[in-house]
Amino acid sequence: MRVQSSLVLGLAASAHAAPVPSLFGDLVTALIGGVENAVTTVTTDIDTVAKKLASSVAKLGTTLQTNAGSHGNIISCNQWAFDQVDDFLKRLTHSITWPSQKNKNFLNWTTYKANGVNFGAWLEQEPNYDLNWWANNIGDAYPDEWSWCQAVWFSVCGPKLEARYASFITTKDIDKMGKLGINTIRIPTTYAAWVKMPGSQLYSGNQQAYLRSITNYAIDKYNMHIIIGSHSLPGGVNTLGIGEAFGHNAWFFNTTNLDYSFRAIDGILNFIKTSGRAYAFTVAPINEPSDNFAAFATPEGLTANGTNWINTYVNGTLARIAKVDKRIPLMLQDAFFSEEYWSPFFPAGTNLVIDSHIYFFAAAGIYSQYVAPAICGQAKYIGVGDGKFPVFIGEWSLQSNYNNSLAYRKTLYDTQVYAYQKYSSGGAFWNYKMLNDKDTVDGEGKLQDYWSWSALADAGIPSASGVNGSYC
Repeated sequence: MRVQSSLVLGLAASAHAAPVPSLFGDLVTALIGGVENAVTTVTTDIDTVAKKLASSVAKLGTTLQTNAGSHGNIISCNQWAFDQVDDFLKRLTHSITWPSQKNKNFLNWTTYKANGVNFGAWLEQEPNYDLNWWANNIGDAYPDEWSWCQAVWFSVCGPKLEARYASFITTKDIDKMGKLGINTIRIPTTYAAWVKMPGSQLYSGNQQAYLRSITNYAIDKYNMHIIIGSHSLPGGVNTLGIGEAFGHNAWFFNTTNLDYSFRAIDGILNFIKTSGRAYAFTVAPINEPSDNFAAFATPEGLTANGTNWINTYVNGTLARIAKVDKRIPLMLQDAFFSEEYWSPFFPAGTNLVIDSHIYFFAAAGIYSQYVAPAICGQAKYIGVGDGKFPVFIGEWSLQSNYNNSLAYRKTLYDTQVYAYQKYSSGGAFWNYKMLNDKDTVDGEGKLQDYWSWSALADAGIPSASGVNGSYC
């Protein structure tokens, strides 16, 4: 999830991904064209459609999953109620020794504690994380990379993106994090960094070269662990710009898009294999998926069929990881459903960690002063789950819905850092950098005051050896 100053979804036909040949892609094309007998065929012969889809999936080396009904409990971070509490004046100090990978052993997420930061808006672009850059290079006419590159061509957007990759994150940023005890970096990418898909308007360039330089430095100098995430997948996973482009949701039930998703995974695995540092990586193949965007980030945001499609993809990804090195973990973003929901689908012992995202700016009616005590209880439920698989809080920030306070940021930061490492496998603040002094919040300050780890570090809020302002 990303905080947006405005959200405009382009639903015109031109906003959708380029047509690709597949069973469901052809069906949608037929429906748009008004071919009525296509509707009759589907409604009267669902079994035939399912068999064809299963056959197409099998050709990709995996099995179509159909057991969504066996899911576990849904625990959504956005469905909690927050009662008024008396302010707890005393803040607690906790010393925390953050682990590293000095021994070069593969990571065990059941024992690891991540003190992490996200590198969003570096290799995948989001407009409100660097307003001046977006205005000077892209402009207000384009809400995402896809529409921009489609309009101006890669010959124009490509060089500007290459300059972005070279400058937005540098080794100086790694040094800044390393000195303050950061041991984990979660790095979102687009699938275009790993595979060139016909018709895609996402730029494929030298992303891997920049990623190699930064990750090698972080691993070799600070023994950091790297999570490589495919935030976007071909066709779009959630109708948001981060899923591919605004208005795109064609990844689900499309075997061509699944094929190219697996090719992107193969690219990530080859990058890890050839790094000489395979022990230092986790693969995150999907982010915040939703095939029911009207209910995004709620218990209705993912259908049973959507669950089956994700499990099909995850099982195929696990098989591909095993061919390279089964000790490389897979991180599954939980679609705001929790570890308990996904737990029954995978055997105990699967090298799997669940990625949950917790944001309080989206929680209705919550004031910043109510958040800290809620963090302590909520982290226990979401972070522990049913105990079968470890949980990592892959995104969190400091903005609340109401009455944000600059002075209270220290308490909210320390409380989340402490709670997430106590009850789960730690977490990663979103985002390392936000350059947005225009958009405001309810209460004090600007948006960037609550979403930029680099600025928080400059303000003396993170500590290298623990926390001294925790509520719990």
